[in-house]
Amino acid sequence: MRRIAVIFGIFVVAFACVYPLIVSEDFSWFFAFTLVLVLSISTVAQYFFGMTYQMLIEADQNNYIIAITQMISIIANTAISALLIVLGFSIHVVKLGSAIVFVIPPVFYLLYARKKYGIDKKVPANTKLIAQRWDAFGHQLANFINNNTDIIVATVFLGVREVSVYAVYSMISSNIRKIVNSVSSGTTAAFGNMIARNEDSILKKRFEQYELLTFLVCYILFTSAAVLFIPFVAIYTKGITDVNYIRYGLAVCFCTAEFFACVKLVYENVVFAAGKFKQTKKTAYAEAAINIIASIILVQFIGLSGILIGTICAGVFRTLMYNMYASKNIVHRSSWRILPKIIYVAICVAISAYIAGLLPVAKVNTIGAWLVCAFVVTICFTIIGVTFSYLFFKDDTKALFNMVVGILKRK
Repeated sequence: MRRIAVIFGIFVVAFACVYPLIVSEDFSWFFAFTLVLVLSISTVAQYFFGMTYQMLIEADQNNYIIAITQMISIIANTAISALLIVLGFSIHVVKLGSAIVFVIPPVFYLLYARKKYGIDKKVPANTKLIAQRWDAFGHQLANFINNNTDIIVATVFLGVREVSVYAVYSMISSNIRKIVNSVSSGTTAAFGNMIARNEDSILKKRFEQYELLTFLVCYILFTSAAVLFIPFVAIYTKGITDVNYIRYGLAVCFCTAEFFACVKLVYENVVFAAGKFKQTKKTAYAEAAINIIASIILVQFIGLSGILIGTICAGVFRTLMYNMYASKNIVHRSSWRILPKIIYVAICVAISAYIAGLLPVAKVNTIGAWLVCAFVVTICFTIIGVTFSYLFFKDDTKALFNMVVGILKRK
């Protein structure tokens, strides 16, 4: 009953916050109420039924289960949403279809964990093992604010039409971020194991390799996305004339913001693995404050791009601050070790931008042509990224290559 009361309270607060923002666009009370209810289904399932078990699976380093489940749910959601839209169903039915799909992973985690680990719920909780739980909660609260600041600021200051533009761009970039998250999801447990065993030399070596891998993957994915963004949006929104969806600057801002959001995970994961929640919570709060303040100021002058620039500023700040803390207190290396990776990405991006200018990307106007173009662009950028990775970080690149080969041989 207590859990149900909490869920109901959260829904009431969410509806109270959202309804005043959308009634001005002539939506009825019932429309707003039911839409918020539908949108909340998957989130409630995730946080109240699946999150605990997902973290348990990650701690056991069975991340492939989570990655496969999420991949299947994303593909299923895309297919079901597209089918419902083509068949002409309302936004409520489309979002309900998505909600049902995204309820499946949390339920699966719950059933899988209970069967595999034999959880005994009668054992009393040992709060000493999670003494920093409120500090950890502070980090999650800051992350929640960061993840939702953009949409709230856009809704309040720009209106529903601009929010629709944001939603289209966010749909693409957030799904790319999920790919990176699936790659990094198991590192917290792995780093935690190394830290617990005092394997400092191994930790430092693996951290350098993981850092390089993240920069490489993020460069490939988000640079490719920046080039392919506008052609996809043009195809996706073809025939819609109520608002301009073709915004090159906004595409670059989205990809840059997501790049730093993913790179930040390198340092955030090792900080969390070491249990340094209390020591770094002020950085998390500062990031949220920078995001809110910068977004509100910049949206007045440059609209949606201003909101994203605020997010970029916050992401850069937290990335650098986490790097400094993790390098000094956990990995025991110079915090300047991040600089060669930044230079490496900058060089790769510059070369990629030149090559993209030679490709007929702007002429793509069908989904088939876009897929071919996406394949060519991604392969080209992958070759560039791997080549310069080998030139700049030869030993770490070899180690990553051998690691990938070893994983493929085991499979």
